[in-house]
Amino acid sequence: MWKAIAVFSIIICGIAAPPLFADEAGSIHPLLNDRFNASLGAFLADKELKISLNGQDANDLIDFGERWGFDSTENSFAGEFRWRFGEKWSVSGQYFSSKDENTAVLEEDVAWGDYVFREGTFAGAGFDMTVARLFAGRRFSTGPRHEFGLGLGAHWIELGAFIEGEVRVNDAATGVRRESVSAGAPLPNLGAWYYYAFSPKWLARARFDYLDVSFEEYSGGLTNVSVGIEYQMLEHLGASLSYQYFGLDVDVTATTWKGEVDVRLQGPFLSLTANW
Repeated sequence: MWKAIAVFSIIICGIAAPPLFADEAGSIHPLLNDRFNASLGAFLADKELKISLNGQDANDLIDFGERWGFDSTENSFAGEFRWRFGEKWSVSGQYFSSKDENTAVLEEDVAWGDYVFREGTFAGAGFDMTVARLFAGRRFSTGPRHEFGLGLGAHWIELGAFIEGEVRVNDAATGVRRESVSAGAPLPNLGAWYYYAFSPKWLARARFDYLDVSFEEYSGGLTNVSVGIEYQMLEHLGASLSYQYFGLDVDVTATTWKGEVDVRLQGPFLSLTANW
């Protein structure tokens, strides 16, 4: 939360200091004008992960982070791009991933599908998620300092999880076993964005994607939010700091995975932005 407050504070300070961000005559911030821009950087995310498998109810969601001591923060590569075409239209994309695994002594039995991993034994667990976002939008309000648009998109999400350790079936030990699940599908969403340029070098931006429907093997909600600032250092190169939140809470009914996934990733995204 303090990171989000820091980002908002920077934006507010920018608004409150117009002399510092005085416009140069006839100049427009390049992110409001250039056809292409691409950002590459690091997503420094705090994460929360809960999963269930094969008919377990919501009370049986397993907190992987707490049970196996996953790192509460993760640094991962992230990228974004945008292409403007025509007078009003644009296509944008985003990519990031999250992966973790660890081993621990189980303090209680863990039910995972048809198997029970025994209390007091060593067990390993892991989770990985890849998110690729593609979004097509139209600008509805534009000017030399601002831009507002709406559109439709899809998040392609790949999920995988495993638990490995000594298992028990009908109170009988069956040895060490590794049980893994995976699923992947596109999730459509509605989205909106807003840009506001304080000057040709400073710009604040916000983006919001949302889904709460049933689609093929998934039902539930997805939220992807980003708020940040851009500083144009050179003619074709800038730096950005944004705060990003990604939340996924869905029921999965794939043949390889029937259960529930509750994932939260939030934190700053630091990047360099090329524009042309």
